[in-house]
Amino acid sequence: MESKKSIVAKKTKTKKNYLVFISHSVEDRWMARQMANLLEVKGRGQGIKTFLDEKNIEGGQSIPEEIKKNLKACDEFIVLLSQDSINRQWVLIEIGGAWSHDKHIVAITDKVTPDAIPKVLTQYKAMDLNNFDDYLEELLQRAKGTKK
Repeated sequence: MESKKSIVAKKTKTKKNYLVFISHSVEDRWMARQMANLLEVKGRGQGIKTFLDEKNIEGGQSIPEEIKKNLKACDEFIVLLSQDSINRQWVLIEIGGAWSHDKHIVAITDKVTPDAIPKVLTQYKAMDLNNFDDYLEELLQRAKGTKK
């Protein structure tokens, strides 16, 4: 028979969420929202949560501080690279922040050629937006703690 102490410990044990930070330009916010929704719905069983600035930063909060805090806390960083985001200052800052925190970085490209990808991202395998399901499957495996 288990002691009361071990039963309480089991009940209070919570599953850690797997936080995915989504970087994007304001022009790509619809696609970013769709990605976030799909990640959270399909990844519910693995505790996948997303950070999306427009969804998670409330009025009156410091945007740079919330971005820094969530970059540091995230388990994975994805950047939606499009013609609109490729040279955006905030997107580049977020990429640098993810890189400096040694995050798992995945560029999801939308009509961006390999030679247009920022140099800091060329060391990572990018995935085309048309293959987002493949990215999702890989993410689910990482969140489970297993490899494909």
